[in-house]
Amino acid sequence: RVDTLAHRCPSFSMAELCNNVGASLLACFNCNGQGDDGVSIVDDKAVMSHMKERLVKGIAVTKYSRSSSPKIITLKSDEDCTELFFEHKGARFEDGECDTFKLALCGIRRATDPDPDVKHFAGSKVLRDNLDPNRALEAFILEGPNKVTINCKVDSELEADRIINGFKLLFKAAKSQSQ
Repeated sequence: RVDTLAHRCPSFSMAELCNNVGASLLACFNCNGQGDDGVSIVDDKAVMSHMKERLVKGIAVTKYSRSSSPKIITLKSDEDCTELFFEHKGARFEDGECDTFKLALCGIRRATDPDPDVKHFAGSKVLRDNLDPNRALEAFILEGPNKVTINCKVDSELEADRIINGFKLLFKAAKSQSQ
């Protein structure tokens, strides 16, 4: 990752800063106007478009649950990006938590955000019970209708940040279109 950061940041001092602060903080900076995948970090329309493309193809996450061991599932969307659904090993996956949801009825929060059920704790009970606190920035909670929560973790803080920000924009747009 160090070589990539030095290449992306045009000045040596900025490259040195990027190398010292780490990927999670780097997500807040815009070294050359683009992220690792060429998408502008500050352009909401580009972020939404990129997120839609990723959802149609599928985004692999580790799902944590009260009732089963961690499982790698894929977050997916229909071509119009109006519904969110889940797959496991290439087939539709529904387990009482994962179902097909209209994007306009969904929300997302970071694992470091306050738990709405227990205000003095962060995330969710499922994540607190299953995840090392040092990995909390790699996790998020998808919220569906009827207080359904889907606890997810990805491989990096940067990936989680991109997914969270992408979903926030998609959910906001879907809610405004449904009104």
